[in-house]
Amino acid sequence: MNSPKIKDIRVIMTEPDGIRLVVVKILTDQDGLYGVGCATFTQRPLPVVKAITDYLRPFLIGRSVVDIEDIWQSSYVSSYWRNG
Repeated sequence: MNSPKIKDIRVIMTEPDGIRLVVVKILTDQDGLYGVGCATFTQRPLPVVKAITDYLRPFLIGRSVVDIEDIWQSSYVSSYWRNG
């Protein structure tokens, strides 16, 4: 069986109890297999959403979900992502 690949990344903005949260859902090419995480900076959620949709999403689509270290290293050393 091939390792799952990232098919899409969705951003969900929510505000439980007035706390602004940015939730990220990573969908794979295997039905029903996905990951969820929080990418929140509560003071400025819109730049977080833009960074995910405009930069991270195209960078990650098609990548294998098992390449976590390679994805981390690639994003850390690239000119946009360097040091955060």
